[in-house]
Amino acid sequence: MPPNLDIYVISPARNRETIERFLAAYVDRAASENRGDEELMMLALDWSGQPSTGDDWDWEPSKNLTHIVDRGLQFPRRAFSVSLKTLDASLAGAVLAFDVDNQVIFGVSMDDEGAKAENLERAKTVLHEMAQTLGATRGFIGVEEPPPLRGKQKLPFILAYPWPSAFHEKAGECQGCFSSFFLSLRMFLFFSSPL
Repeated sequence: MPPNLDIYVISPARNRETIERFLAAYVDRAASENRGDEELMMLALDWSGQPSTGDDWDWEPSKNLTHIVDRGLQFPRRAFSVSLKTLDASLAGAVLAFDVDNQVIFGVSMDDEGAKAENLERAKTVLHEMAQTLGATRGFIGVEEPPPLRGKQKLPFILAYPWPSAFHEKAGECQGCFSSFFLSLRMFLFFSSPL
């Protein structure tokens, strides 16, 4: 199975309206609503009510997608993520996450079959569309990356494309070298992954 390109946008609009806009545009609500016996894995709070800096987690029943959205909007704010089914069959999945910086993270994944340049270009188009629709201030495309629940504290391990990008903001500097490096890295991951 080829690695996925994970497309995330991070928005300060941690509110029901923005979340519902994401769900309506990208998520198969009917297929994602019932969560069965799934549990939310939430970053634990320390004694002062701040997010834990360690690898401590709290667990509670997910119940359903409606409850998950409500939980993401409750106080004290908690950091957690859930995987969802997408409306678009060409996407491998969707993610709704809430981080420690009181932001919401919207994500979709797509197969990176063959690690072709057009896959990354399509992912960039999706990222920019999501950013505009959801009021994002930043985002990135990673390779097999979970959402950054710890906010700006933890950068992605394999970053294929940052947005906004300092590499592309400097006129003429490093144009293409960033993408070429990560295309090579994606090709290595594709050919070294088990069949």
